[in-house]
Amino acid sequence: MIRAAVIGGGSWGSALAHALRCGSATPTLLVRDQATADMLASGRCRQLANLPPLDGFDATTDPAMLADADMILVVVPVAATRASLQLIAAHAAPSIPVVLCAKGLVMDGDTQLLMPELAAQMLPDSPHVILSGPTFADEVMLGLPAAITAASTDKPAIAATQQAFAGSHLRVYANHDPVGVAIGGAMKNVIAIAAGCAAGLGLGDNARAALITRGLAEMTRFAAAAGAQPDTIYGLSGAGDLALSCAGPHSRNMAYGLALGRGETPPDGLAEGRHSVAVLAARGTALGVELPITSGVDRVVNHGADLRQVVASLLARRAGVE
Repeated sequence: MIRAAVIGGGSWGSALAHALRCGSATPTLLVRDQATADMLASGRCRQLANLPPLDGFDATTDPAMLADADMILVVVPVAATRASLQLIAAHAAPSIPVVLCAKGLVMDGDTQLLMPELAAQMLPDSPHVILSGPTFADEVMLGLPAAITAASTDKPAIAATQQAFAGSHLRVYANHDPVGVAIGGAMKNVIAIAAGCAAGLGLGDNARAALITRGLAEMTRFAAAAGAQPDTIYGLSGAGDLALSCAGPHSRNMAYGLALGRGETPPDGLAEGRHSVAVLAARGTALGVELPITSGVDRVVNHGADLRQVVASLLARRAGVE
């Protein structure tokens, strides 16, 4: 059995650990505090408290466990990924695969880094994989079927990731464009916020469909400008995840946009996309690519722009060739 270390005991870390143990791996979760470790040991996850308890998870607060791992999954928010990679550099063997599960970008000085770019910078000797696709943690925790993409330029690392989940309810498809997969995962969050805003404003299903479609075009332009393969955006991590995230309030990003559209104040921890949108907009500017939906969400979320005025400005744009 593959010994898999899972850094992060939140909803997605717990769900992935459950899928791993249903597959071909023996997972151990590395968490920040003993209370979280104890709850996981009882088969419960704090963020998924409404689900029935499962068999207890193996969980610890000791990062020395990383030294014994055959594979490490980093399942923490984007902002905490850098600290997790530092732990891996300090404790783990440099040759083992590192699987990145966060969706977004971080700032490095004046540079905006996607998760594969950050890992290449911080762990240059470790093969890294990005795991992304249309998955809700609660459904994966319940053992419902799902499909996801494992992307890397290192083929053995992809094969190891697929093998770890083999036999589980989570089907892992290989992809060799990690930057494209990372872009799909990061940008779909922002487009889902926009779709939620449209729904919250009562603009109708036609407007949501238009936002999803033009958002997909925006994601493809960004991918091409960043040196990724545009076709990647039409796979699980792009179109697939975008469709799921824009389906309704089960998606935290869609729920965040719905609250904004209704004039409500969304809870601070509701959506990942609000943290990434400013960095995405900056990366788009640096690449010289036009991202009108991303820029519009950034203006609303981070600069206090009036949502209805932003919508009016988007509708006033000249309609070009599809």
